[in-house]
Amino acid sequence: MATRSHDQQIGEERLKEATGRSRVEWYALLDEAGARDWDHTRIARWLGGEHDVDGWWAQGVTVGYEQSRGLRAPGQRPDGYFEASVTKTVYVTPAEVWPHLADDDLRRDWLDVDWPIVGVTEPKAVRFRADDDSRVLLAVDELPPGRDGRAKVRVGVAHTRLRDADEVAETKKFWRDSLEALAAVLAR
Repeated sequence: MATRSHDQQIGEERLKEATGRSRVEWYALLDEAGARDWDHTRIARWLGGEHDVDGWWAQGVTVGYEQSRGLRAPGQRPDGYFEASVTKTVYVTPAEVWPHLADDDLRRDWLDVDWPIVGVTEPKAVRFRADDDSRVLLAVDELPPGRDGRAKVRVGVAHTRLRDADEVAETKKFWRDSLEALAAVLAR
C-alpha cells in the first residue's frame, strides 16, 4: 500500500474551513513569499506567525506544500528519511508483555533479528539500532480492559530513518508479521 499524500488525507473543504484558504491559495502565497527555498520549520512558522494558522494546520499545509512542489515525497519526514509505524493489541498485562520486549532471549522467540538495544525506559519502551542504522522503538501502552474484563495492551513499533518510500511497505509487513508472532507467543 502506497503512502497517501497530504491532499489525499485531508479534504479541500476541511482545509479551507480550518485555515480560511484553499490549497491553491496557500501554495500561491507560499510561492510568492519564496518558501520553495525554506526549510519545513520556517514554512510552518511563517504560516502561524504571518497568517495565524493553528500549529497543527500549519504543519499540514507545510507538508502539503512540500509534497506539491517536489520538496518532499508522501511519507517523508523533514529530515529526509521515512518512517513505518505498526501497532498490535494483545490481551495481556503490561507486566506479561514487557519481558518479551526487553529480554534478548525472550525477544528471539518472536523477532528474527538481533539488533543492539540503545535505550530502555522500563517498563514502557525499548529502542534499537538496526543493521542499516535505522532506528526502532518498541513501546507498550496499557489500554482499558475489554468488555470481558480482560487486560489488554497496545504494542507499537516506530521504525525510523528508512531510506526511501519502498522500504516503508516492506518494513510495515515485517513488523505486522513480527507482532503476530509476539501475539502467538503470548497466547501460549
